[in-house]
Parts: sequence; C-alpha cells; structure tokens
Amino acid sequence: MEEKKFILDYMNTCSDFLKKIDISTEAIQSKKMILNTISNGRKLLFAGNGASASIANHASLDFTKQGKIRSINFNESAFITAFANDYGYENWVENAFKFHAKKGDTAILISSSG
Repeated sequence: MEEKKFILDYMNTCSDFLKKIDISTEAIQSKKMILNTISNGRKLLFAGNGASASIANHASLDFTKQGKIRSINFNESAFITAFANDYGYENWVENAFKFHAKKGDTAILISSSG
C-alpha cells in the first residue's frame, strides 16, 4: 500500500502544480504558428538533447504521420556527432538549422529537464 500512496501523492503534486500555471495563451500562439507554417507550405523542425531528443523525434513523427504536417528532426546520432565535431557541441543545432531551415519554417526545441 505504501507504493500506491507514493503514486497518488505524486499524481496529486503534479495536478496541483498544473492547476497553478496557465499556458493557454502560449498553447494558442503555438497552434496559430503551426497552422501558419502549414498554410505557407513550410515545415516544422524539431531538436532536443538527451531524453528530449527522443521526445522531439516522436513529436516530429506524430506531426508528420498523424497530422500530415511536413516535419523533420535533428536527432540522428551521426548527424549530431558530425555537426558537433565540425562546429562544436554548443553550436551544432544552430548550424543544422542554417543548413535545413528555410524562411517560414518553425523550430520546436524540446527540453524536458528545464
């Protein structure tokens, strides 16, 4: 029963936190930005680091497959290591965007750790 209490306490803590923040304005702005990207025939570009790379990868696939929205992600290991090797780890995403982004594309950078 101790495990169940832990899980319920954790869920309640998360719920209480989510009730305190209002991201509705940002969510509406994001939706408009994505719809504008689509209507202009542009694409979504996703990137993340560590576990966030997996989230970015999955999101990109969902937007493409489920949403029928053209999107790509920069989270393939050879891609990352090649760009990091040539431009520095702190600059690889910037340079990936220089190569692949076009005016009107939308960048979505994922950070699940803050």
